[in-house]
Amino acid sequence: MLRLIAPLVLVTALLGAAPASAGLAPKLYTGQTKLGVQTSSRTASGSCSTSVGLLTDLVLRCTGSSGTAKAKYTFTLPKKAGSVTWQVNYLGTHRGSTVSVKRTSDTQFRVTVTQNSAGSTEIESVTIEYYTG
Repeated sequence: MLRLIAPLVLVTALLGAAPASAGLAPKLYTGQTKLGVQTSSRTASGSCSTSVGLLTDLVLRCTGSSGTAKAKYTFTLPKKAGSVTWQVNYLGTHRGSTVSVKRTSDTQFRVTVTQNSAGSTEIESVTIEYYTG
């Protein structure tokens, strides 16, 4: 009986103590969301415009092929945030829009949505997710 209990006790002790004894803490997966209108900046030129849609949505619209409508969302990250992923949530179709992302510093991450051809894009929200720890 002792031959069966001893390995079980050893495995239980190692599983419980491994993160603390190795100096490792579990990483936390978390994120942030900004509503469409919560931009850090908006610009429009030519035949393009930006406007508030349904309550908190932002609409980027171009009526022709000249010009650009742009919305930038800047997020502040905790130090040592890693594996940043992003998602733009649209309301309806978003033909002609593009998204670019850039980590501008250790603690800043920017998502830019651009409309530069005829059509419109309604941005409901922008989300980033990342590991900390």
